[in-house]
Amino acid sequence: MKKLSLLFTFLFFASCNAPAENLEKKAGYLKSGDTKYDLFLGDNLAVEIWDQYLDAHNNQDLEAIKALESEDLKIWGPEGQVVEGKDAHSEFLDAWFKSNNPKWDTYFSIPIKVDSDDQPGTWITSGHTLTLTVDDTEITTNDMADVYIEDGLIKMFYIYSRKLPEPAETE
Repeated sequence: MKKLSLLFTFLFFASCNAPAENLEKKAGYLKSGDTKYDLFLGDNLAVEIWDQYLDAHNNQDLEAIKALESEDLKIWGPEGQVVEGKDAHSEFLDAWFKSNNPKWDTYFSIPIKVDSDDQPGTWITSGHTLTLTVDDTEITTNDMADVYIEDGLIKMFYIYSRKLPEPAETE
């Protein structure tokens, strides 16, 4: 029994002194010009921030939205729109909420970290269904968002959109 106890003590101390395994797994690459950067899975906290952001949009809470945005926010919309600054975004959303009543339903999000000193934050690639109600008519799109979050704030994002066909009428 003494030998068994000594063996467990030895294994315990040996495991405590073993070097930690690097859990970062390469998840692809980003090519910018002639430079290729490694990508790794990022922090899920960034996904939670994006989810809070879309919840605030669903609730049409402009103050909560602005609280999650960087002062130098930049957005590239699906139809070529560019919005710069959180105040300009708030003005855009105020009018859009009133005329379209948008609702987001996220179906995936993945955080990505770029191995670059120029981007200390985390990128999120997220897919969602967006439903607009315009003049009592629903319009639904499947959208992808590439979102950059730094220091807990949304700094920029790109939206790509595909309009879904209207459901077939049944007789």
